[in-house]
Amino acid sequence: MSIRLDLCYLPPVQYMAHWAHSGRVVLDTRSPYLKGTYRNRTQLVTAAGPLFLSVPLLSGKYLQAYDEVRIAYHEPWQKIHWRSIHDAYRKSPYFEHYADALEPYYRQPVDKLVDWNMGLMSMLLTWLQLEPWADDLEAEQDLRAMLGRKPERNIPDPHFKPRPYVQVFQDRLGFIPNASVLDLLFCTGPEAPFLLRDSLTYRE
Repeated sequence: MSIRLDLCYLPPVQYMAHWAHSGRVVLDTRSPYLKGTYRNRTQLVTAAGPLFLSVPLLSGKYLQAYDEVRIAYHEPWQKIHWRSIHDAYRKSPYFEHYADALEPYYRQPVDKLVDWNMGLMSMLLTWLQLEPWADDLEAEQDLRAMLGRKPERNIPDPHFKPRPYVQVFQDRLGFIPNASVLDLLFCTGPEAPFLLRDSLTYRE
């Protein structure tokens, strides 16, 4: 089964679980940029609860195709995002295993959002042992309305059954499902690919 997905910023577990179960993934990078998607936002789990981080963008984005949208640097957002990731996960079992590759990426400016997300996605696919995306535009199933928006705007996903794992602040917050796949990686390391596959029932 081939699927079409938005190219998202450090996407949630649900998104990567569908990727893990698909034979081929086509990423949408050319459609008009839309408000309220995971294209420029991600969710961490911090000591205070869920935290959303957003990549700031230059004005005019809603009149552009996704692959034309440029990142704004009027504030040190990369430093802020990395500090948030570090503070949330520095005590996680596998933080140091991934941080050495991830932290330098947050020190290099990237002009376009699509290039920023592709760089991160390449790292995620390597760590999760998943196949790269396809370059063609055909897909048998379009999951963008299910996985590419804010949770309250997504259509229901009856196949996603998040497999619990031990999170850093679970003793005070309980288990918070479907955070960024970074949460899964930092907390479970080499078990992450198996947990992804166990979090999705088979799609007919």
